Amino acid sequence: MDVLSKNVEKITLKEAMTLEEMYDLMKTNSEKLPEKFKLKKGILGKSINFEVVMQTEPKITIKDNIVTIRRMGNSTEVGIGKMPSLDFKDLKQRTQAVKEGGFGKAISGGADYFGSVCDAMVDLLKPYSI
Repeated sequence: MDVLSKNVEKITLKEAMTLEEMYDLMKTNSEKLPEKFKLKKGILGKSINFEVVMQTEPKITIKDNIVTIRRMGNSTEVGIGKMPSLDFKDLKQRTQAVKEGGFGKAISGGADYFGSVCDAMVDLLKPYSI
């Protein structure tokens, strides 16, 4: 599947795992994961959310033995009055990406980031998955 169109990754585990157990496993192996993450509890339930990079926020949920990683869009736009709003964090990250890897990296950076989170989680969960 093309990395730019990938929005969901599912991993089937041998046994059911709670989100808290997953979070502890991730904390123990945080050096293997591409960004910071935190356990969130909200009205839609619990999830593990990664930091937003180029308006992409990977979100992990678990139901029984199925781990789901979703690519969520997250914008931090700021506007004053009737002026167009800007997402300064995204602008800064994309500018840095252009410096490091050219315009292609600025365009595909969010998708690449989501792919790296998925790959890291697949590797981390390999001993536990079917």
